[in-house]
Amino acid sequence: MANEQKQRFDFATVFPPKGDPRRPPEWFGRALLYMVIAVFLAWFAYSSWWKIEFLVLDVVIAIFVSLAMEPLVLRLVRHGWRRGAASAVTLIGLIIIVIVLMGMFGNLLVQQVIGMANGLPALYEQVAEFIASRTPWHLPAMQDLGGEIVKNIQTSWVTDFAGQALTTTVGLAGSFINIMTVLLVIYYISAAGPKLRRSLCQWLAPRSQRRFLFVWTIAQDQISSFLFSRTILALISAACMSVFLVILKVPYWLPLALFCGLVSQFVPTIGTYIGGAVPVVVAWGSRGLLVAVIVLVYIIIYQQIENMILAPKISQRTMDLNPAIAFLSVLALGAVFGALGAFLALPLAASFQAIFSASVKHYELIDSPLMQDPKPVGKSKVVEGVEAFNEHVVQPMASHVGSRSAKGTSARVRVEDPVMTIASQLYPAASPTAKDLDESATVPIPKSASAPVKHRPLRGAETGDEASEGEDNPRKEWR
Repeated sequence: MANEQKQRFDFATVFPPKGDPRRPPEWFGRALLYMVIAVFLAWFAYSSWWKIEFLVLDVVIAIFVSLAMEPLVLRLVRHGWRRGAASAVTLIGLIIIVIVLMGMFGNLLVQQVIGMANGLPALYEQVAEFIASRTPWHLPAMQDLGGEIVKNIQTSWVTDFAGQALTTTVGLAGSFINIMTVLLVIYYISAAGPKLRRSLCQWLAPRSQRRFLFVWTIAQDQISSFLFSRTILALISAACMSVFLVILKVPYWLPLALFCGLVSQFVPTIGTYIGGAVPVVVAWGSRGLLVAVIVLVYIIIYQQIENMILAPKISQRTMDLNPAIAFLSVLALGAVFGALGAFLALPLAASFQAIFSASVKHYELIDSPLMQDPKPVGKSKVVEGVEAFNEHVVQPMASHVGSRSAKGTSARVRVEDPVMTIASQLYPAASPTAKDLDESATVPIPKSASAPVKHRPLRGAETGDEASEGEDNPRKEWR
C-alpha cells in the first residue's frame, strides 16, 4: 500500500505550500511574468515595426530637436516668458530662418545642382583625358558606366508613368504629414518641459529619479551643444568656402560650399577630406589644375584655423570623442537607422561616454611599462623640427588665444564640469561643499551683542571687602 501511494502523482509538488523546500523562490513568479511580457513585446515590435517605423523616426527627430531648443527656451523663461510661448517663439523662429534661407538660396541651389548634374559627363571626360595624358591609366567611358542604368530608368518611366505619378503624390502627402507631426511633437515636448519630467519621475523611486534626471541632463547638454556647435561651424565653413569659390569664379559654388560645410562637420575623421575633395575636383575640371591647388591650400589653411581658434571657442562644452569611436559609431548607427542614425551618432556616443565616465568607479593605475611608451633614446631631425615649430609657432598662438579667452571682469572664477556636478547630485557626499558653505544662511546679530563689553576682573580674584560685597557675587548669601 505504501509503495502504491509513492507511485501516484502528487499535485502538491506543482503548487507546494509556503515553507516547503520544493517551493520556488518568491521572485521566480515575477521573473517569469516579466519574461513573458518581454517576449511578447519583442515579438510585437518585430512584427509591427514596419507599420510604425515612420512614427518612431518622427518622435526621435522631435525629441532631439526639442532637446537642442532647450537652451534657447530656458533663456526666454529666465526673462519672464511663459514656457509655452517661449517654445512657440523659438520653434517659429527656427522655421522662419529655414524658410528665409530656402527663399534666398533655394532657387539658386536647385539650378546649380541641376547644372552640375548635367555637367558631370563633361567634367568626367576632362578628368579622364588629363589622367590618360599624364599616367598609363585609362578611365572607362562615361556611357559605359551608366548607360544600362539610364536605359532601365527610362524604361520604367515609360511603362509605369501613372504609377510613378501616384507614388510621387502619395510621397509628397506623406512628407507633409511627417513634417507636421514632427513640428507638433517638438512643440509639445518643449512646452511640457519640467511637467513632462515630473510625470515620468512620479513613477520612480527617489534614487531612480536622480539617475533619470542625470541621464536626461547629460543627453540634453551633449545633444544641444553638439547640434549648436556643429551647425555654427558648418555655416561658417560654408560661408567662407562660398566666398572663396566665387572669388576664384568656380561654378556651382553654392552646392559645393554647402556640401563641404555639412560633410566636414557632421562626418567624423574623414568628413574633412570628403567635403574638400569635391570642390577640388570640380575646380580642377572647370578652372584648371592651378585653381584646384589653390582650393586645396585654402581648405588646409582653413582647417587649421578652425581646429585652433574656432572649434575650441564654439565647441568648448562638447565632450571630445576618440576619432575611432566616433567613426565606428557613425558607421554602426548609420547601418542600423540610416541617415538619421549617422547624423545623431556623435551626440549619442558623447552622451553614453559622459554617463559611463560619471557612473563607473575609477581606480588608480598600477606601475607598469605597458602603461606608457618607452623613453626615446635620441631625437631625429624631423622630430626636432616639429618640436621647434610647435614651440615657436603653435604654442604662442594657442597661448595668445587662451589668454584672450581667459580675460574676464570677475576676480573669482569658478571652473566646474557639468558632468561631475550632476554626478555629485546623483551620489551626494556627506561633507558640505564649498558652494554649500558660501550659500549658508546669514544669522542676524542682536544689537546688544555688538555693544561695548565692560571688562570686569575674575570672580574670586578681587581683594578686600569689595570682592565680598559685590552684588554679583554668588557667595554673598553664604555668610
